[in-house]
Amino acid sequence: MFKLIDELINLAKAGEHMSSTEASDLILALWQRWRAASPVRRGAITREQYWIMRTLMDHGSMRIKDLASAIGCTAGSASVAVKRMERAGLVNRERGREDERVVTVTLAKQGVKMLDTWRKEQLDSMDALFEPLSQGEKRSLRALLEKALSRGEGVRSPGSPGKRAD
Repeated sequence: MFKLIDELINLAKAGEHMSSTEASDLILALWQRWRAASPVRRGAITREQYWIMRTLMDHGSMRIKDLASAIGCTAGSASVAVKRMERAGLVNRERGREDERVVTVTLAKQGVKMLDTWRKEQLDSMDALFEPLSQGEKRSLRALLEKALSRGEGVRSPGSPGKRAD
């Protein structure tokens, strides 16, 4: 991994041309490193459960049907996942007073704590990856990535539902 990043920086410093394939391979390697540190890849949680938790963290309490819509699954699938998550202490469910068919889900304190821990582990992994770079190299890398991404079409912001961070 470090070899790939060093190659990217050395090519940029030397002003040499990098093919789209080479750049794509480097970006894929970074993405794989990010995914390797995800709770889904480590088997701590399912992809659906992860996105339920992330969506609740970002948007607060939600009805099951709205939560399902936000993460792109059926209400039945979300309901089963939420029941399992409630048993694990990750979320809280509350039935509506006026209509008991309506179930609202809230991220529990344990769920917030787990999301924070997982996020820190992923960021620590990235920090270790970029630790050998100088501040100037990090700024250059950021500028190059931002420039490349600014030309992308349909690029979603990090953490948006539908974008999988596993």
